[in-house]
Amino acid sequence: MFDRSLFFEHIPIVLAPWFPDDKPIWFILGHIKDAIYAIVNSCPEEYDEIRDGVFVGVNAKIDNHIEFYGPALIGKNSEIRHGAFFRENVIIGDNCVVGNSTELKNSVLFDNVEAPHFNYIGDSILGNYAHLGAGVKISNVLLVKNKKEKVEEAQKNITDGKNSPERKKIKIKMPDGEWVNTELAKFGAIIGDYAEIGVNTTINPGTVLEMNMFVPSSLSIGGYFRAGYVFPRSIIYASV
Repeated sequence: MFDRSLFFEHIPIVLAPWFPDDKPIWFILGHIKDAIYAIVNSCPEEYDEIRDGVFVGVNAKIDNHIEFYGPALIGKNSEIRHGAFFRENVIIGDNCVVGNSTELKNSVLFDNVEAPHFNYIGDSILGNYAHLGAGVKISNVLLVKNKKEKVEEAQKNITDGKNSPERKKIKIKMPDGEWVNTELAKFGAIIGDYAEIGVNTTINPGTVLEMNMFVPSSLSIGGYFRAGYVFPRSIIYASV
């Protein structure tokens, strides 16, 4: 159902141990911190620790005024531009671009990925050569229905000394209508190699795109999309 070859032509060598065949394809999302330190410890000469828990590969370009909450790993020849925000547990591959006002949290970008302008990437995996247009957001948490009731329940639990209610686990809707439970309360997307995502598109929690997908601008998508799926265009162009 989630054959790696449907998403990635290859998995970067340093990440391959974190994509075992007997685990879900999103297994690494629960182990990014461990993966970072395992990679650095296996080849410490290839990374400089520029601040506590933030490791940067050879020839990576790190602009000024970037906020890092480690741990984070940035591959060789990657460019991190002014105003990027790295929250905890982020792996950036080789030859990537992370740009202005792009926020990342608990995510893995393979090699040659571009997230250059005003992007949010939460609890997600992006394959080789994936590109996010300006303003693309990958949501990682389900919206809360009946929020007033949930808030009141949480407040009552605090008063009674109980734990707050757990968030719903995110499910992936398959093309045949079946739902696959990720067992994760926070899960954004798996985006295959060579994806092109148009500007201002919203990718909802539990989205999976196979390899070489083209998603037009200004859409809101969710679910599992097989290679070759043709998305409707959200913008109508006048005839000329």
